[in-house]
Amino acid sequence: MTGEIIYATIFMVCFVLLGGVVMYLSKTIDHGEARFDSETGEQIRQPGPKPIGEARPAQRMTDENTTEQTND
Repeated sequence: MTGEIIYATIFMVCFVLLGGVVMYLSKTIDHGEARFDSETGEQIRQPGPKPIGEARPAQRMTDENTTEQTND
């Protein structure tokens, strides 16, 4: 019975340590999908976000631009 307890304790300690390593790696490794070109085998990089132009102030909507919706 003592051997079974030692085996179960070692198993639980290894299980907890393995879970800790997995949690650490999941927090530190960047996740995402990498796509590769079928001809060259190089990674396809998506372009970054386009820079936003000048800011425009909001415009008030007039009655001409809106349509009436009725809830019958």
